[in-house]
Amino acid sequence: LTPACHQDEVEELRAEMEEVRDCYLEEEVYQLQELRREVDRSNKNCRILQYRLRKAEQKSLRVAQTGQVDGELLRSLEQDLKVAKDVSVRLHNELEIVEDKRSRAEDENEMLRQRIIEVEISKHALHNEMERMKEVRGGGLCQRLQEQIQAVEQT
Repeated sequence: LTPACHQDEVEELRAEMEEVRDCYLEEEVYQLQELRREVDRSNKNCRILQYRLRKAEQKSLRVAQTGQVDGELLRSLEQDLKVAKDVSVRLHNELEIVEDKRSRAEDENEMLRQRIIEVEISKHALHNEMERMKEVRGGGLCQRLQEQIQAVEQT
C-alpha cells in the first residue's frame, strides 16, 4: 500500500465520521421539533384549563355574592371539575411519555457522541500510523495499517 492509498483510507474515515455526525444532528433536530410540538400541545391544554378555572372562579364568586347555590351552577362546576381532572390526568400521561422520549433521545445522543469520539480516535491513530509508515516505508507496517483500517471499517 502506498501513502496515497493510506491517505484515501483516512479520507474515507473522515467522510464516515462526518456522516455519523450529520445523522446525529438530523436526529437531534427531529427530536427537538417533536418535543416542541408536544410542549405546544401541553401549553394549549394549560390555557384551556386556565380559562375553565377562571370561569369556575367567577361562578364561585357569584355564589358567594348571592349566598345561594344554583343547581345549574353546581352541575356546571361539577362538570368543569371532571373535565379539569381528566385533562390533568391526560397531561400527566403526556408528560411521562415526553420525558421517556427525552431520556431515550439523550441516551441515543450519548451513544452517537461516543461513536464519533471512537471514529475520531481511530482516524487520528491511523493518520499517525500512516505518517510513521511514510517515514519508515516498511512493508510490515503497511500490512498492519491495512488490517487496522479494515477493523475500523467493520465497526
